[in-house]
Amino acid sequence: MKTVFIAVSGGIDSSFSAYLLKESGYNVVAVTFQLLPKEIKNIKNPRACCSADMILRAKKIAHELSIPHYVMNLRDEFQAYVVDHFINEYKNGRTPNPCVLCNRFIKFNAFLKKALSIGADMVATGHYAAIEEDQRGFVLKKGVDREKDQSYFLYPIEKEYLGHILFPLGRWRKKSIRNHPVTQRWGMGDSKESQDVCFIPDGDIRGFLRHKIGESKGPIRHVEGHILGYHNGLHYYTVGQRKGLGTPYREALYVLQLIPEENTLVVGPKELLKTRHVLAHSVNMLYNDEGHLSGELSGKVRFRQTEEGCRIYISGDKMEVIFDNPVYAVTPGQSVVIYKGDIVVGGGVIYG
Repeated sequence: MKTVFIAVSGGIDSSFSAYLLKESGYNVVAVTFQLLPKEIKNIKNPRACCSADMILRAKKIAHELSIPHYVMNLRDEFQAYVVDHFINEYKNGRTPNPCVLCNRFIKFNAFLKKALSIGADMVATGHYAAIEEDQRGFVLKKGVDREKDQSYFLYPIEKEYLGHILFPLGRWRKKSIRNHPVTQRWGMGDSKESQDVCFIPDGDIRGFLRHKIGESKGPIRHVEGHILGYHNGLHYYTVGQRKGLGTPYREALYVLQLIPEENTLVVGPKELLKTRHVLAHSVNMLYNDEGHLSGELSGKVRFRQTEEGCRIYISGDKMEVIFDNPVYAVTPGQSVVIYKGDIVVGGGVIYG
């Protein structure tokens, strides 16, 4: 019997995943992460995935399933690789994705390595995605519930670890889970979704950045060159943003570019946000057999974006992506993820 350490936040997805693993005959151990900084760890917020309140919920679920439950302290790793990185990216005019960071450095790195070192054969999470084995090894695939598919956030998983990871919800739809007798019995049928930025439980990203970075006044420049006004900090803006510019103009204006070395915000018309050309670094390839990348590929630069056909060119840890049709609001710090059908080919962090 294989031992699986599953990350259980106390929410519906991870709790139901633990139930499925137990029903499948695995020796299941529930693990809840202690991640939040000390000053906010005790906040009771049902939309924060790792608060003290959620730890108690996870413990209750483990008791219901008659499986052991442990709390794993990964606070230092989370602070260094997620929170500090998040702040530094904003300082440098980029817009990071904390879910990608957490998956890359916490769930499928620190947690996975610690779990394997203390007796786990595999780890599991409640992500809507799937890992399957074919003649070329293990591959990461989209979840069948396309509305919930989270494969976009999982591309940083190192290929060598795919065989040690389970995603029990890969072939489940959220509606079926909500209506399942087990989740109904647990009172989770109408539970809220987790909040993306768990270390900002009140959702006030602007206030968080003001506290951590401060404010620095700089020009708002039209793409044609003239100054329209002034901003209080580039970290309050992201590429594609329209609201909050405070610069009346004859046409709708959108953020086109952040230039940190000049503390300048460049704005202009929406059509200038479209491009076919994307550059990425920190590239991680999960399906990089040259003979199998000759078929049709697609990609996207945002989680909720529709995939577009594309070609990719890789050199070291950098990737050039040329889309068949223009994509909208390519944002430095976000991720471009490449697919071949349902298979995640890989991805990287956008820098141009």
